[in-house]
Amino acid sequence: MKKSLKDILTSPVMWPLAGSILLYALICFVSGGVNMRVITAGLKLCVFAMLLGIAQMIVVTSGNGAIDISQKYILTLTAYVSCELMRHNIVLGLAGAVIVGMICGLINASINVFLSIHAMITTMATGYLYYTVILLVSNKFANSPNATFVEFTNADIFGLNMMTLTVLVIAVILWFVLYRTKYGMNLHAVGQKRDAARLAGISVNRTVITAFVINGALCGLAGALNAAYCGGANQDLGTTYFLPSIAACFVGGTNAAGGKSNIIAVCIGAFMMTLMSTFLNAARISIGGQRLIQGIFIVLLLVAATKSPDSKS
Repeated sequence: MKKSLKDILTSPVMWPLAGSILLYALICFVSGGVNMRVITAGLKLCVFAMLLGIAQMIVVTSGNGAIDISQKYILTLTAYVSCELMRHNIVLGLAGAVIVGMICGLINASINVFLSIHAMITTMATGYLYYTVILLVSNKFANSPNATFVEFTNADIFGLNMMTLTVLVIAVILWFVLYRTKYGMNLHAVGQKRDAARLAGISVNRTVITAFVINGALCGLAGALNAAYCGGANQDLGTTYFLPSIAACFVGGTNAAGGKSNIIAVCIGAFMMTLMSTFLNAARISIGGQRLIQGIFIVLLLVAATKSPDSKS
C-alpha cells in the first residue's frame, strides 16, 4: 500500500494535475462561482505554452544541460513568415513557418554540437541574431493573418478549440516517437550519458541535432498559430509564452540534467501555467508582479529538478 501511494505521489503527472485543480479552485473563489468556461478557455490558451514546453522538453532531454533560450524569437520570426506567405497560400504559410523554425533549430544545434558551445550560450546568442532578422523583416513582411486561418484557430469541435485538438494530436504523435521508437530510446540514452551512448553505437550528434530541429519545427507551428490567434505578428509576440513554457517543461518532470521526460505531464503543466496566469489576472496582479511570481516559480522548479535523485549521475 505504501509503495503504491509513493508511486502516485512521485508520478510526474501528479503535481501539475494537483496544481491545476488548486488553481481552478482559486479562480472560482476569486471570480465568485464555478465556471467551466475557465477550463475550455484554458485549454485554448495553453496550446502555445504546450507546444513550446514540449519542444523545450525534447531539447532538455538530450542532456548536457541543454536548453533553448531562443524559442520566443523563433516563434516571433516564424509568425512574420507565416503572415507573409499566407497572403498567397495557407499551406505555404504553415510550411514556411515550420521550415524556418527547423532551420533555426539546425543553426542552434550545429553551433552547439560542432563548435562545442553550451546550448544556453548558443541559443542566447542566436536569439539576438533572430531578433535582428525580426527587426529587419517587421517593416517589410505582412503582419496581418490570413482570415481563413483565423477562422480555423477560432473554430470548435465538440466544445474543444481546433488549435487544442491539433496540438493534442501532435502530442500523441510525439509521445509515440519519444517512447516507442528507436530515436526516442536513443534520445533518452544520450541524455543520460553521452559517452556511454556513443560507446553503444548511438550517433550522439545526429540525435542532438534532430532534437533541436524538432524543437524549431514546433516553435514554427506555434508562431503560425499564435499570429492568427493574436491578430497578427509583432516584435514581442513570443515573450508572453516563454516563461510558462519553461515552467511547464520542468513541472512536467523533465530532468534538467537530461535523459528523463514525460510529455503528458508537460502538457498538463502547460495547462496549469495558463490557469496560473488566469488566476493572477483575476487577482488583479500587475504584469510585472506576474512575471516575478512566474520567475520565482521557475527558479524553485529548477532547484527541485537539479536536486532530485534522478539528476545525479
